Amino acid sequence: MEELIFKIYKHNPPHLFVPNSKYFVTGATYQRKHYLINDESKFALLSSIKKGFSDLDWQLEDWVILNNHYHLMVNSNGDSSTLSFIIKEIHRFNALWVKKNIPQAKNEEVIWYNYWDTCITYENSYFARLNYIWFNPVKHGYVEFAEDWIHGSYYKRVKEEKEYLDSIKEKYPFDKINIDDNF
Repeated sequence: MEELIFKIYKHNPPHLFVPNSKYFVTGATYQRKHYLINDESKFALLSSIKKGFSDLDWQLEDWVILNNHYHLMVNSNGDSSTLSFIIKEIHRFNALWVKKNIPQAKNEEVIWYNYWDTCITYENSYFARLNYIWFNPVKHGYVEFAEDWIHGSYYKRVKEEKEYLDSIKEKYPFDKINIDDNF
């Protein structure tokens, strides 16, 4: 029988770790500062994300990176309690990169604030959150159309799976899900 782990931390959101599960993850910069201000900084974060998850046998399914936060859909292929470690390492390595390459962050003590995760247990929740990831750049006013945002998985997927993505968009709207995303 697979073991469920529920962890509560002081000053941090609680985490439910379920083996072999999908997770919706949001990470935010400290005080919502815009440190990921150019293509290079977003690509550096994506590189850290890909490495962090692949090193511990997780699958990165979908993602979007904006100037001060990111959203991911990931799948654990075993021990999902490693999620905290993965995010900690992503934030640690990316903070070093940001401090070295983004002038306004050079003397900052803290770059990344925290992360929030949701263990996905229902199909509707999964697809609504995928929609949320894909259309987050539109929600925040970065672009008018999600397919124009190069710093997200939707940019590539829409070229290969447009009909499928359109059906998900229509069938599973994201406007009813409760996500703290005032960035």
